[in-house]
Amino acid sequence: MRRTVALVVSMTTLAFTVACVPPNPPTDCTGSGTVAHRDVHYATSIGVAARLQSLDLYVPVRKAGCAAAPIVVYVHGGGFVNGDKANRITDKVNLFNGEGWGFASLNYRLVGDAGSGSTNGVYPAAEQDIAAAIAYLAQHAAGYGLDPRRIMLLGHSAGAFLVALESTDGAFLEGAGLQLHDVVCTSPLDTTYDIAAQIAAGGSSAAMFRNAFGNDPAVWDRASPPHNVAAGKGIPSFHVVTRGLDDRVGESQALGTTLRAAGVVAGVQVVRGLTHDEVNAAVGQAGDTVVTPPLMTFFRACAKAPPAS
Repeated sequence: MRRTVALVVSMTTLAFTVACVPPNPPTDCTGSGTVAHRDVHYATSIGVAARLQSLDLYVPVRKAGCAAAPIVVYVHGGGFVNGDKANRITDKVNLFNGEGWGFASLNYRLVGDAGSGSTNGVYPAAEQDIAAAIAYLAQHAAGYGLDPRRIMLLGHSAGAFLVALESTDGAFLEGAGLQLHDVVCTSPLDTTYDIAAQIAAGGSSAAMFRNAFGNDPAVWDRASPPHNVAAGKGIPSFHVVTRGLDDRVGESQALGTTLRAAGVVAGVQVVRGLTHDEVNAAVGQAGDTVVTPPLMTFFRACAKAPPAS
């Protein structure tokens, strides 16, 4: 069956198979190299350029007999209008593949991009694309030695907003054949979360959100991650990284409070002394002692937790 939700993804109900592991698997399943699979098309939408619905998947080289590896899925930033899956990737590939985990970086429809088709990349195009990419990775995980039950999301800037929305709304994952609990944890790096508040504040942030989400306050409410938080939804654990002015930090802290009130494990790290771009660049960077260690502590705990049934 082919399911159409403004894009086409081949799936009905995802059937996952996890590779059998010998009775005595290796004790060291860290990675010793990388096998790259670039420009993998995770969906096909009429009139949309293939590059905007593609991902790069980096699979670690590990010893034979290792259990299926967790997957970190990265969503780039760029104000919803630019950016690419190849940007700021090298250190992240080395970090996560070195840990023995798979790493995927996604492209998605961008607002105003000529390749975005009839949607022009406006909400909910990017959200549907990211859900489709996660579903594609889950469906094909076993073929790469990866574990579809241990998917972790990471995003920066606009990509941080998008992974937070994917992890709190749930409708986009459901449209792609998954559930919220199919994502085990999420880490958004340095963004804002309340669209109405950003638009009310004016300036460049207001223009960015109007450009990506339109002018309907009902849409702003529906598309703001904090407004989608509720107990019992299966929302994954969160590690929120923030920096900058008090209002920006306050939105992250408010998201953390809202998540915890709903029974979700959520921590907020306030980073001092780094710029917006430096927060992203720090992930996996040699010598980084600020962003990478707490992020990896969070992800390792998620990767060790019993997978959802």
